[in-house]
Amino acid sequence: MSGDNKQKVGAMRRGMKILLAVSLGLNMLVIGAVGGMMYRGGPMAGPPGAHDTAYGPYTRALSHEDRKAIGQSMRRELGDFRQNRPKAQASFAALRTALTAEVYDSDLVHRLVKEQQASGMQRQQTGQRLLLERLDAMSAKERREFAERLGRRALH
Repeated sequence: MSGDNKQKVGAMRRGMKILLAVSLGLNMLVIGAVGGMMYRGGPMAGPPGAHDTAYGPYTRALSHEDRKAIGQSMRRELGDFRQNRPKAQASFAALRTALTAEVYDSDLVHRLVKEQQASGMQRQQTGQRLLLERLDAMSAKERREFAERLGRRALH
């Protein structure tokens, strides 16, 4: 085998490993989302936008009104997830294309993954800030009730 062929095979193997890792990660996200929906009672359970503020036991311990308010604030600040879906789909399509290209472009793959991570981090940080603002605005009684619900739901 010539040096060029060995290099192509090595790049294809590395690309395939990355593709498999990304695929596994996406599968885990889907499994987690489906499991979360089943846990909550189905895709329509909870207020609109509750999935946008999914912050585990914290979100489950919030009142219906608090989840709704945080969801509305997130949509106001970040836009509706459904409206942002085409951009996310385009990013994943670009990543798939880069991973399956004849010549592997490491810089492009790294940039796309980092952009996807930054988008997710922005949603997480916004959700965290809105949760903390909501907790700060609660009365002492509301915070105690939240703490009680958190204690009951934290391990479920």
